[in-house]
Amino acid sequence: MISQTEINKKARRLWSSGAFLKSWLDGESLFPFEVPFKTPSGRTLSKEFIKIRDWIGELHQHSKAVTGSGYQLEHRLISHQQLGQQKVPQKIVFESQDDWLVFIGQQPAFKRFKALIDLTRRQLPQAMALVKSRPVKLLDYADVWPELIKVCRYFQLNPRPDRYIRQLDIQGIDTKFIETHKSILSELLILALEPEDFDDSVAGIVENGFERRFGLRYDEPLIRFRLLDPEACLADPLLGRGQVTNKNQLPDRSVPLSQFVDPHVSKIFITENKINGLSFPSMNDAIVIFGLGYGIRSLFSVSWLDEKEIYYWGDIDTHGFSILSQLRGRFCQTQSLLMDQETLESHRSLCVEEPINKRFMTDLANLTESEMTLFDTLRYNRLGVNLRLEQERICFSAFRETLADNN
Repeated sequence: MISQTEINKKARRLWSSGAFLKSWLDGESLFPFEVPFKTPSGRTLSKEFIKIRDWIGELHQHSKAVTGSGYQLEHRLISHQQLGQQKVPQKIVFESQDDWLVFIGQQPAFKRFKALIDLTRRQLPQAMALVKSRPVKLLDYADVWPELIKVCRYFQLNPRPDRYIRQLDIQGIDTKFIETHKSILSELLILALEPEDFDDSVAGIVENGFERRFGLRYDEPLIRFRLLDPEACLADPLLGRGQVTNKNQLPDRSVPLSQFVDPHVSKIFITENKINGLSFPSMNDAIVIFGLGYGIRSLFSVSWLDEKEIYYWGDIDTHGFSILSQLRGRFCQTQSLLMDQETLESHRSLCVEEPINKRFMTDLANLTESEMTLFDTLRYNRLGVNLRLEQERICFSAFRETLADNN
């Protein structure tokens, strides 16, 4: 026997799933709509007559015959040996859209939906593709939909504005609004703009994805690096001749990502530890980049790195190999530096414990066979519990010897 709660739940499913809204947008009707339920058998009727009688009364009390809207009941006669002929509900049916909307309490919401559809068709018809495929999305953003359209209209008139979000002069729209709604705005702008007016190669909104995709300025990550070749430093107009007097104290600089231009060296060393970067010895035809951590992904857009020899020096721990795998996934020529079994075993007494809640335990796709073996050794604790050899603990002489092999 179906309860009022169950009837309400089944009736609401048409609304929450978006099925009704989709059918309405397509000019189709789902009505009359029947709520499925199991009618009581003759045996149940005789065993639970009082309970069924009360149930039938409750169904009737909430039906359109009493309330003036909602579902209608259709009955059938059962000839019962002991009870005689009994009329029991056979169908629960919402004959019309209005009856159903009143029952589930969504008449105001549907009225608002229709008004927003009219607004969208007039001001941003390109967005109808999204609304038709996921009409509930419009309801989720009903309170701010007119403002979302206003932002999209601005970008249509000012594609790739080359401004910070703070500088966008859109009446009634502040910086916080756009910052808060980047995800839905991305979906709408892809539909609203011409293909040449956004960068389709940028996905998501993390790492300033929204700004990069739609031609906005943003606070770029800083790339900190040192030119390791004294001759290259002397030839660098940004440093100025005469500033390099000691080849062991080569200057370092931090530049926004867009200003990180090819220094015309063939070797790129990347190390996580700041002091390692600052103490990196001089080397012909090379630079060292340092201090990025997982921010190493910011280098992925630097196309001139494709032609360079790249060496990555990270901690011998699960996260060090995770970063190495990410880097090699973008720059397949990347080689690891001092991230091997021999280095780990020769510095075993200097190992510390990697925090258990920060270990990287997922499989990695871009490691060499020996690197994968060492990564598995670490993550499965084959040599000790959560072993970690931080790069700054490796003796400097071993570091110099390794560099000499690469010079």
